[in-house]
Amino acid sequence: MTTPAISTEEFADRRQRAVAAANARGLDALLVVSRGGGTLDRYGDVLYLSNFYTSFPFIPDFAGNWSARAHTFLLLPVGNAPHLVIDVPDDGRIRLADGRVEYTDFVLESVIAGLSDAGLSAARIGLVGSDVLTFAMQAKLRQALPQLKVEMADDLVAALRRIKSPGEIAALRKASRIGSRMIEVMLDAAVPGASHGEVVAAGLGYLVPQGGILYNSFMASGTGGDPTRMRKTNFPTWASREPLRSGDWIRFGISGAVDGYMFDLARAKAVGPVSARQVALFEAAVDCVETTIGRIRPGITAGELGEAGLGRQQALGFNVDGVFSAMGHGLGLGWDDPWLARGVDTPIEKDMVLCVERGISDNGYLGDFEETVLVTDEGCERLTDARIRCW
Repeated sequence: MTTPAISTEEFADRRQRAVAAANARGLDALLVVSRGGGTLDRYGDVLYLSNFYTSFPFIPDFAGNWSARAHTFLLLPVGNAPHLVIDVPDDGRIRLADGRVEYTDFVLESVIAGLSDAGLSAARIGLVGSDVLTFAMQAKLRQALPQLKVEMADDLVAALRRIKSPGEIAALRKASRIGSRMIEVMLDAAVPGASHGEVVAAGLGYLVPQGGILYNSFMASGTGGDPTRMRKTNFPTWASREPLRSGDWIRFGISGAVDGYMFDLARAKAVGPVSARQVALFEAAVDCVETTIGRIRPGITAGELGEAGLGRQQALGFNVDGVFSAMGHGLGLGWDDPWLARGVDTPIEKDMVLCVERGISDNGYLGDFEETVLVTDEGCERLTDARIRCW
């Protein structure tokens, strides 16, 4: 969960600002829903506002026994006390001195009752967590409260989460430091004869004792010169059993969390002797990221940063294609605004935390590089500090 550096008063201030934003939009309340389940799912909004996370895994509703397991709801009425509905007992970390905490197996029924008790049965409420509330839950809400008007309001809390407080910056600095040490362990483990899984296992051997959790490790390796010989799997991403060979390249992008706050970085290296073509791809990815980082300052737009890095990629002779057409994103209790992509007019502000990333592939070779930075008054400070070049 969030570190002790984030005070009870800060959580209260976050809720007050969220309610003020709802009121300014003409909403009567916010209904914030998140999902945990012992994984890095969509837990961020409720954790941000109350410091609560549910460890119970998602299971289908069983009528008369439970509902909405793995989901947490925070009702924030305008002019009334907050109401947090949870499906596992409080472990002592909830920060909601000004509100009510209700622990129940019947999560959705308690939310419906809470809306009614607060006089919101026919109110206009903003939903935060529209990608978390299931179709079945929506149908039950509509059936129980047919006059309730619900509209999406994810952007209200997303806007609050963009700028990080000193406590959040400390948490992200800690997470980035741990993530950096983890990826260095993985770099050292990527030797001839090792499998992708063994490389990840070495990293987990460092991460888990630090209290961290792995979200994913995007793994790929290959010989180059033949794209069909690239080794990668989807589920899990480290499932390839083919051992690394001398002369291969390997890249891994790792993401995870410590105290709820994310780390996200990527590196690539040669396995054994390095070739000129490997270096060209490795350096191209570093070049695009460093070009973008060099442009970061308050006032520049996220789109201009995206253009800087992607334009550099094209100038180096590589097409902008693949599965990710941005140069990065905000980072906090998940992937935060803004996305560093062409056309995004969100201004960069001091105390944003950004991940800047680029993967470049060509003819069976791949370079990958990602760093996390804190926006400062005049530029940025790097939070990740893993070694960059192994060639």
